Amino acid sequence: MSAGDGRDNVPLVHRPDLIVAIVLIGTSLWLYYVTSTFDEVSALFSVGLMPEVWPRLILTVIIVLGVFIPFEHRLVEGGAARLDKGRKDKLPLTTYATALLMVVIGSQMPTLGALLTIVIICLLMPLMWGERRFGRIALFAAGFTTTIWLLFSYALKVHFEPGLLSTFIQ
Repeated sequence: MSAGDGRDNVPLVHRPDLIVAIVLIGTSLWLYYVTSTFDEVSALFSVGLMPEVWPRLILTVIIVLGVFIPFEHRLVEGGAARLDKGRKDKLPLTTYATALLMVVIGSQMPTLGALLTIVIICLLMPLMWGERRFGRIALFAAGFTTTIWLLFSYALKVHFEPGLLSTFIQ
């Protein structure tokens, strides 16, 4: 940085983002520890790997990305002021509705199965967010779910629990 770029007296870390990063990384580290308690491989992950490999891989990516959060203000134009601009606004109701939908539908995954859960979420979320082009929503749900199924089933050799679709998927 040059001497006149206005960043000379910018703090190294952005305090609100540091708190978010600490919570995110702390939670991820705790979950990483939880993976050490897995004793058998779920059928979902039975691809010849130790049961903790997939969740640890995802948690490692989250931790690595979380390390950069407190420094983001130094990388974006407008700095901390730009990042903090919308933080005082109330979260829209759709944010809470989306979280609730994910929890409710996700909790039903053992019964519904992974694919049906993905389809339902792909159909309901755009509707909650105000999308009314039903044909596009249906194409998205079918296309996204098919892509996920092909990727995991054939490329990654990961088995999805079929749930209610067990009569149709062998």
